[in-house]
Amino acid sequence: MITRLTRLLGIRHPIIQAGMSLVSYVPLAAAVSNAGGLGILTASDQDPSDLRENIQKVRSLTDRPFGVNAVPYMPGYRELVQVILEERVPVFSHGLGNPFKLLKLKKPDEMVFMPTAGTVDQAVYMEKEGADAVIVHGFEGGGHVGHIASSVLIPKAAECLRVPVIASGGFCDGRGLASALALGAEGIAMGTRFFATQECPVHSRAKDAVIRASEKEAIVTQKIDGLRLRGIPGSLLKHYRGWPSSPWEVIPGIINNAKGSKISVREMLRIILEFRRYQMPALQFICGCARFRHTFSEGRVDDGFTVSGQVAGRIHDIPCCQELIERILREAEETIKSLHQSLAV
Repeated sequence: MITRLTRLLGIRHPIIQAGMSLVSYVPLAAAVSNAGGLGILTASDQDPSDLRENIQKVRSLTDRPFGVNAVPYMPGYRELVQVILEERVPVFSHGLGNPFKLLKLKKPDEMVFMPTAGTVDQAVYMEKEGADAVIVHGFEGGGHVGHIASSVLIPKAAECLRVPVIASGGFCDGRGLASALALGAEGIAMGTRFFATQECPVHSRAKDAVIRASEKEAIVTQKIDGLRLRGIPGSLLKHYRGWPSSPWEVIPGIINNAKGSKISVREMLRIILEFRRYQMPALQFICGCARFRHTFSEGRVDDGFTVSGQVAGRIHDIPCCQELIERILREAEETIKSLHQSLAV
């Protein structure tokens, strides 16, 4: 299936794996790229030397294009971006603004800049900032979400932008891909669906939480990290009200994040101050990140939070990435042919 997006990225299929923090590491990114989509490696929980090594590992595992994702509030952000540029990563997936403008750096001519936006205004702004393609993330998706449904956001973004639009939020299969193309997108980006794959390096209990959940259980709450976050809360979080209701979580949360990010506690405190620039509730965010780590790495789903979109209600298996992408392409082609035949009658 060829679209402007596949030509731009040099991939076989218009399917992108979202750059999920604490999730999208080497095995998943390489598997998606090998299957013909675009795998994206997260820069989260890595120091610059780790990121450089992991970029090189992805390159050793696939000869296909791949991307790296970063956001400005990551510890060591400037150094991480420098590694991404030095390693000549094919695609730079980014959240919260233009990294080249923020750091006064020049984008390599051959690098594809692919930011994420939650509104049409943000998408238009990112195109003006030099985006080569924009992922538009609808309300149905997992992780940090806005207020606009994909069915409204995608066609409006496609009408307003000249660069390719990638539909994200509520997509998990071939019918979703066909619908995204009909809405004007050039491909889809999926997080939750790739979360529940064999190559995804999270605990099996976290994957099972997605498989068991209904669409109604993937809720939006600000109680976990202080931002609008969609996912599946554990049974023990029924009365959780954030860190003010559990102040004993704060110090362990800071230590946990400092260890995970391989930085000193002093540096972590400096990052807390940086959060003010993005109007982020620092203590709540840190406690939320610690909870994610427990969920993803230890499978503590009962007192954890499994980040997930509403498509959890439509996901019932844990295939390998190759099988999943082949299935999606087959379903999309069958759906498009069926529609053509029904309209031709």
